[in-house]
Amino acid sequence: MAHLIPSVLKKNSWIAILTVVGFLLISWAPLLHAEDTDSTIATLAPGDALELKLQTKEALQLYLDLEKSGETGAELLSRIAREYAELMLDTDSKTEKQRLGEVALSYAKRAVEADPKNANGYLAVSICYGRLAIFQDNKKKLEYAREIKSNAEVALRLNPKLDYADYVLGAWNYEMSNLNIVLRDMAKIMYGKLPEASNEKAVEYLLQAIELAPQRVAHHIELGRAYVAMDKKDLARSEFEKGLALPSLEKDDEMTKALGQTALDKLNKKPLTAIFRK
Repeated sequence: MAHLIPSVLKKNSWIAILTVVGFLLISWAPLLHAEDTDSTIATLAPGDALELKLQTKEALQLYLDLEKSGETGAELLSRIAREYAELMLDTDSKTEKQRLGEVALSYAKRAVEADPKNANGYLAVSICYGRLAIFQDNKKKLEYAREIKSNAEVALRLNPKLDYADYVLGAWNYEMSNLNIVLRDMAKIMYGKLPEASNEKAVEYLLQAIELAPQRVAHHIELGRAYVAMDKKDLARSEFEKGLALPSLEKDDEMTKALGQTALDKLNKKPLTAIFRK
């Protein structure tokens, strides 16, 4: 997923918000709504177990079978959205990726409709917009960016412990703070003014994501990127190293680590002037 990002350290790249927010995030963890019953948890458990083993197709089939049997809860629908989105990683066809993303988004929206108080549905919508935005023109990308942010904010309001919502908002702040001039002007026209965003706010959200889920590789790598933008190289180096040292537990972790390693290598590269002084 994250292999679509040209460089973790590349600034002023609009495509980064769409690939980072979408492709680094797609293995979002299933979190049951506080009001879910024990029977709901038990019903979803077999599919969740397959998801943890990264058996996407098998997990999806179990969830779809539940839907066919009459289950229509927000948690089931958001899980189906997740699996369709993760299947985007398993094909090289741009057309198929987009088709899977559209199906994922439709299920995510249904999850919100099924339970407007369920945080996971809004998070799923946010992530799916991120996954689909790379297929859109610049104007549409900016529209999708607004959806990414607004849905993640609702998710975080409903569930302050949803670490991936913090992650989305951290990545969003980083990318909006580093838009190129053309896209900044376009954003001003569409929003009326540039949305409030900063690298400092990105760090704040990402630190919260790490506090909630320190085991997630992507949180540390993204925080490293934000620190690079702030020229805090020692902190950036530390976060890249932490992310690289973590075990790979999610579908995108190896690709995320590859980007983190590239970023760390660039950070550690000595300038030519230093080499010539020797």
